[in-house]
Amino acid sequence: MNVFNYFSELVKELNLSENIFKSYNLVNISGNLLYIEGHMGVVLISSEKIIFKVKNGTIEVKGKDLLLRTLSQNTMAIQGKIYKVEVF
Repeated sequence: MNVFNYFSELVKELNLSENIFKSYNLVNISGNLLYIEGHMGVVLISSEKIIFKVKNGTIEVKGKDLLLRTLSQNTMAIQGKIYKVEVF
């Protein structure tokens, strides 16, 4: 399976240093889709909260009708009404 990695493609296209994205990357699209690169595993999944590990901590996503739309080794997409994203 070939998984598209947005930030890797951005580094190639713009001829940037690979070190620009050292840990994880988040893209929140209109509060309805959260795209994550660099996760290290899911800790908790519910329709109101998703928690996952990243380098040096965890990220908690709170919202309504949340679902894990895509999950691969280091990328994921969370869909639903996203109210809050907190890094711990």
